[in-house]
Amino acid sequence: MTSTPADESPVAFRPTLPDAIPPGAWGALELLAGELPLSAWRTPHGFLVMTNLRCIAVVRKSELFRPRPWHVGPEFYFYNLRPPRVLFGKFVELAEDYDENGWVGRFVVQDPPAVVAEIMAHMDSGRAAWSARRAHTEELIRARAQARAALAAPGPHAPVLVRCSFCGNLVDVTRRRCPYCGAVLG
Repeated sequence: MTSTPADESPVAFRPTLPDAIPPGAWGALELLAGELPLSAWRTPHGFLVMTNLRCIAVVRKSELFRPRPWHVGPEFYFYNLRPPRVLFGKFVELAEDYDENGWVGRFVVQDPPAVVAEIMAHMDSGRAAWSARRAHTEELIRARAQARAALAAPGPHAPVLVRCSFCGNLVDVTRRRCPYCGAVLG
């Protein structure tokens, strides 16, 4: 009787996923603040994971890398992702050319038309989420510039507070990091 390694037992992070991801592959993902996993599809070398902000390839390493056998491959952000397409009836193509690491944006999946349809269904909301994140960052930069200008003026100063986009606490706008969660404040 053979036992399966703990890394191989499939765990779904949402019950509606097309494919369940092993915990080791899930552990390789570093999600951004506010990023939620939506779907995952098995590929020959790992998984293609879609979140509300991007598509990420999680790839299995060779047996030499036993302590951490999974790593993140190419990432495709919705703010600049061109519409995906089905290629040769078995690939989902997210990018036509190779990136700096030699990765190409083509993935073999079980049902390419369904995968393309699901990615297309989430692209607009993903772009809107990126626009909101950019607007919040620009708002923080403007508030920080106004606070610095106010601090440069002579006289008593009241602190200018903004909300941390990661934990929601009020933080002095002149700080670089949130004192509550340590997030960079733009």
